[in-house]
Amino acid sequence: MTALLSLIGALIVGASDFGGGVAARRQSPFAVAAWIQAASLGLIVTAVWFIDAPEIRTVDLTAGVVAGLSGTFSFVSLYAAFSRGKISLLAPVSASIGAVIPTLVGLGRGESLSVINVVGIVVALIALALVTQERDGAEADATPPFAFALALLAGLGFSVFFLALAETQQDAGLWPLVTARVVSVPIVALIALTLGRDITMPRDLRAVVIAAGIAEGISNVFAMWAYQRGPLAVAAVLGAFYPVSTVLLARLVLSERLRLVQWIGVGMALAAIPLVVVP
Repeated sequence: MTALLSLIGALIVGASDFGGGVAARRQSPFAVAAWIQAASLGLIVTAVWFIDAPEIRTVDLTAGVVAGLSGTFSFVSLYAAFSRGKISLLAPVSASIGAVIPTLVGLGRGESLSVINVVGIVVALIALALVTQERDGAEADATPPFAFALALLAGLGFSVFFLALAETQQDAGLWPLVTARVVSVPIVALIALTLGRDITMPRDLRAVVIAAGIAEGISNVFAMWAYQRGPLAVAAVLGAFYPVSTVLLARLVLSERLRLVQWIGVGMALAAIPLVVVP
């Protein structure tokens, strides 16, 4: 069940991230994050009443606050990265980091990893090195190092987001996610306004970001259920499958082209995912 929930959530959020990344190329990443998080909040607040929550502990709500804080940081970083470089390169970078860290945390908690699991982690790290290889010189579509740094930071933030949700219990229903969104929406809006950034959204982008927000909310529900059931390695690595839909959309919609070594890196990043989950 954990594997299925993780995969469903991953493929849905990959499409959401693509929509957010495209919008961030025309509008501030803060504005995009605020709109997507608000749309996600609307969905989760509506759905929370249909999911039984017999027991809500303080730790469930606290974990939601931590998830909200890290989620704000992560999504702004990810959309900022996507606005500066190739989405098909940056998505696997973020996903690989987001898979490796929770896997290592699970190992530290006593979850066992086989030799092939360790191979998968090593492959993921090598993939990171390959996808960041750009030609020397100033290509018009080159992805700057800063964009890769932002993608790495987003991956770190997503790790904290999902590890926080792993501390919640199923009896809490969707309330941890409600708490996360109640925290993230005003924070990202306040930071944007403090920095003098515009958080309005052009009409032609509103449908995109709202749809991305709804998809992001649905994916977070599946991801939380996966992490609650565990183990962390399975939830994290299969949850990192989201670049599959992100990369495909970037290729089909934006016609992004990669060098051979970068395609190898993307392929290795995707191949590393099932290796980590093999028992």
